[in-house]
Amino acid sequence: MNDKKIFYGWWVVAASVLIMAILHPLITTCWGLYLKPVTNDMGFSRSAFGLCSTIISGVTVFLSPYMGKWLAQKNTRMIHTICVIGLAASYASFAIGQNITHFYISAFFMGIFSCGAVALPLSIVITNWFVKKRGLAISIALAGSGFGGAIISPIMANIIQNYGWRMSYLVFAGAMVAVCLPMILIMKKSPEAMGLKAYGADEVAATAQKTSASKVELNMTLEEVKKHGFFWIYLFGMFCLCFVGFGSLSQLAAFLADVHGTAFAAEILSLFLIIVTLGKISLGWVYDKFGIRMGTSYISIVFALAIACLLVPDSKPLMYVMAVLYGLGICTGTVCPPVITAGLFGSKHYGEIYGYVNLSVYLGAALSVPAVAIVYDKTGSYQVAWFLCIALIIMSLIALLYTDMKCRSLNANRINQPSITKSIA
Repeated sequence: MNDKKIFYGWWVVAASVLIMAILHPLITTCWGLYLKPVTNDMGFSRSAFGLCSTIISGVTVFLSPYMGKWLAQKNTRMIHTICVIGLAASYASFAIGQNITHFYISAFFMGIFSCGAVALPLSIVITNWFVKKRGLAISIALAGSGFGGAIISPIMANIIQNYGWRMSYLVFAGAMVAVCLPMILIMKKSPEAMGLKAYGADEVAATAQKTSASKVELNMTLEEVKKHGFFWIYLFGMFCLCFVGFGSLSQLAAFLADVHGTAFAAEILSLFLIIVTLGKISLGWVYDKFGIRMGTSYISIVFALAIACLLVPDSKPLMYVMAVLYGLGICTGTVCPPVITAGLFGSKHYGEIYGYVNLSVYLGAALSVPAVAIVYDKTGSYQVAWFLCIALIIMSLIALLYTDMKCRSLNANRINQPSITKSIA
């Protein structure tokens, strides 16, 4: 590798940052800004509109295992391009919706295309490009959603206020195509396609010869890992973590607007989205530096404290504290699944395995958004939902730490077997 040139994998990361900056906020973080204007204008209940997110996530749940395999084995760039165009068209179609059925049809197609447009293809490609600093590379890419959301949030609020929510859907659908399609051209599937090696591959290979026990990836196939109970416990842990992330985020803007008004809600939303950018990058560094156990314990505690702050919403100063903690904690939904999955199960069969992990991520999203909305519609408050979120974070931490322990034990046993493959790619 020529040290005077920037390793091409970092250009892949940069392209991923811009893709995440547009796509992720529009379908998750900033989606809550549509909640009040759409429901007030169309006469939907919050839970009825929240079902759109459930449909999007539900379709993604169904497609994830297949999409992960297709992206890993087929023409990744072509699939990614089709999905971005389809996602933009589906997003724009909300602008012409006349009833709740129209919204649900649009959400269905958004679910189909979002599965292959956002985090899944990015994490698969970046995992191929990095052995060393993989956690940092993935977290930098996913951090795009933070600064993208911070920029999009006030712009979207302004467009909705001055031109209406229908125009907002059209404007940002156009932004999806204009920004993402050029970036996909940069996204080479693997370093081998350019005659290169993954970042740090030679260094890890040399280290592995001296300290094989610490550098051998587990690298089980999907069929092998599905036979172990700890894999299903791992999926449950990811489900719980993402249930909290998607469920709380979908209602956060409306929750704050109910208590302190729309302007304050937008201010807090922008603050925590700025923190998200720093939080994702720092979380990737924490995982690279301290490992899965320490990284997961740290971020779970921070996220639980953020949710606990929501139990006292009347205090504006505490809401600023919440914004900082929440900005760090919400990284669990994007950084943790790809980084932990690669760390536990290796990179060789990552695409296929991560398809199932993505399934659990979006199953959590599918069930959490209407669940939190229903709690509000039934009780007029989010308090019960916040207590549930704290409990699920604790359950998730236990499940993920247990999986890490079992993978370490299994890997230690496999190291002593002559047939073990010492994979570095």
